[in-house]
Amino acid sequence: MRYRRIRQTAVHRAGARGARALASGCVLAALGLAAGPVPGALAAPAPVPGAATAASAVPVASAVPVASETTAHTVTLVTGERVTLRADGSVVVAPRPGAEADYVTRRLDNDVFVIPLTALPYLGRTLDPALFDVSALAEAGVTTTPVRVEATAGATAPPSGPAFGAALAKQIGAEAAKGSVGEGPLFGGVTSVVPAVATDGVRAAPRPSARADHPVKVTVLGTDGKPLPGTTSVALANADDAALYREPFLDAVDGEARVEVPAGHYTAMVSAPAFDSAGEPAGVRMATAEFTVPDGGTGTEAVLDLRKATERVTFSTPRPAEEHQLILHYLRQDTKGAVAVNGGVGVSGGPPVQVQPSSRPVTTGDLRFNVYTHRKAPADAATPYSYDLKLANPAGTIAKNQHYKVTGRQLATVRTNYHSDTPGRAEEVARLMYLPYETSGEALSEPFRTPARRTEYVGGSAGTSYTDWLKAGERRFVSQEQPLVPGRTTTVDWLRGPLVPGFTEPAPGAAADETWYCAACRKGDALTFSLATATVMDSAGHHVLAVPSDITSSHFAVVSGDTTLYEGDGVPGGVLTVPPKKAPYTVVYDQTRTNGDFRQSLTTHTEWTFASGHSGGRTVPDNWTCVSEAGEYDGPAECSALPVVVPHYQLDTGLDGTSPAGDGHLVVGFAHVPGVVAPPAVTKAGVEVSFDDGERWTAASTTALGKGRFRADWTTPDSAAGRDASLRVTGTDADGNTVTQTVKSAFTVAAGQNQAAGQN
Repeated sequence: MRYRRIRQTAVHRAGARGARALASGCVLAALGLAAGPVPGALAAPAPVPGAATAASAVPVASAVPVASETTAHTVTLVTGERVTLRADGSVVVAPRPGAEADYVTRRLDNDVFVIPLTALPYLGRTLDPALFDVSALAEAGVTTTPVRVEATAGATAPPSGPAFGAALAKQIGAEAAKGSVGEGPLFGGVTSVVPAVATDGVRAAPRPSARADHPVKVTVLGTDGKPLPGTTSVALANADDAALYREPFLDAVDGEARVEVPAGHYTAMVSAPAFDSAGEPAGVRMATAEFTVPDGGTGTEAVLDLRKATERVTFSTPRPAEEHQLILHYLRQDTKGAVAVNGGVGVSGGPPVQVQPSSRPVTTGDLRFNVYTHRKAPADAATPYSYDLKLANPAGTIAKNQHYKVTGRQLATVRTNYHSDTPGRAEEVARLMYLPYETSGEALSEPFRTPARRTEYVGGSAGTSYTDWLKAGERRFVSQEQPLVPGRTTTVDWLRGPLVPGFTEPAPGAAADETWYCAACRKGDALTFSLATATVMDSAGHHVLAVPSDITSSHFAVVSGDTTLYEGDGVPGGVLTVPPKKAPYTVVYDQTRTNGDFRQSLTTHTEWTFASGHSGGRTVPDNWTCVSEAGEYDGPAECSALPVVVPHYQLDTGLDGTSPAGDGHLVVGFAHVPGVVAPPAVTKAGVEVSFDDGERWTAASTTALGKGRFRADWTTPDSAAGRDASLRVTGTDADGNTVTQTVKSAFTVAAGQNQAAGQN
């Protein structure tokens, strides 16, 4: 897998960038399964095994691999936390087994560091910061961090992962009981732990262009007013121009760090945890300092005083709710708008988090500070509910009052159904929330069992948007980013079947300046057909990230008339250069997945037919981009969406994917891929059901409901109880464009009473 490091982007979380070279003539650039840009974008080309053509003089070329952005990558840190890094730089952190997920983040140029609080006292001394550079680790392709250890006196380190994290917490607990953390070697003699994999490592601070001969002493004072013992990681940067000096991991040893810097205005920040005897964080304090280094001075002392972190971050909500996680985001920018300090603190389980309020707004550059919390209903609540809140402080300050009172008028209500065709499936959920100035987000995942229902209240400051993330087994599903609309109530179904290949769509209300990569378009004579991230979508449009893939076999073919233009395995689409004359096309995609966490919808067969000719006009919005005949993304000019018909299912099943014998029905809506202007109405639909794995099919009675929606009714025989049922749907629009999709084991017929009794 090739993973390009996350590059710093503008305000909006746009897609991947880059272009793809195509040979002249009729060619197809195959889309790889291992990596891909954001939904709607093209994935990286990959070699196509067994590509073949029909009897045609038109050549077909296999694609040349190029770099691309991946949708997500998960790394297990040396301390056992699992960190999923998304293409926009957002992170979702899951705790090591048996522990909370408490961490700090640092963002340096293109690198995202996620550092467990238990690692902070040893960072830069025994533990190399590169161990927690999740961007570099992801680019190196690792999923479990390999380490190289140096030790004395025959000491050894536990294996990288949960065992290492548990041993580290045990040592911190013992040291905390003695009143000093992080002073000695680890595990009785381990002196160095570094990644045993080639990475770019931690980038050195840019060399200053001005004279860097002005000494600065940074002192970190504990809550007792004395220099903080052990090692403390401090962020220090020039607020006039961060390129002159920026260091996110300045080591203050026993409360003191000494550096030489250019003259100017400076900003510093420290997040310091306290630990209990079990090695768990007993609280975190964040202190800041703004100071000036004069030109010609003999020395400057800056003090980060944890006694000034007096304001505990707390919340009140309309209904009682217990804190599950709290995340602070601290962003300090220089006078040019560049990032000087970009970091955060994330804690779970409710330890107190206290910050130092501003005495006045910053006068050099800018400061943005916000808080996020995920809170859950008490265990004895009659029905489960939760709160997700993202609230900004006034620009330039950390507010003096850090109690956030939220009212019902600030909240959107999401009634969420978590479907599961496997009883008791372990899942994790997270909500990544963004303020307008943020380019990435952070969240801690919440484990739970499905199927389940919950009412979720979502609130935030003006301009907040969010995207949801669900891990089921090893698959990670995501929603499109959507704006937060207070007062709105919606119902959302996660993993409601059938799960089928399809096309992602921009979320309603998505920003008009966010780039969208067209997945089914014609630009001149370049025809693009690219299914969503090479995997599957549920009935609500949530799509599964391509990595890791559970597809064990797939077959993709493009036919025009009697000519097969492309046929190959292991790809979900591509870009073809085709003749300008309008012609009929048929696209066929077969997919088989092997996944022990899912029972249904593992095998699908889909056929699309449509007509297409040279595109000299544009139907897609201004913020879209399409692949040209030269193989480049170059905007929406001359780009028109293909008239591809897509089905949307509303299958009448329970949260467990079952439907009883007797009357069964399905509502299926047909639409066209995004970007089609004035699409022809879908006027015909057919639905068939099979209760013997597709050997025999029974046609359902279909009734048109209007606006492309049809209801299908059938009778499920009692003899099918306890067995899986398959579906085949067909939709045809007024211009003759069609889709036919077959889904094996689309749902399960509920066991009869006698069968259920026999299973108990």
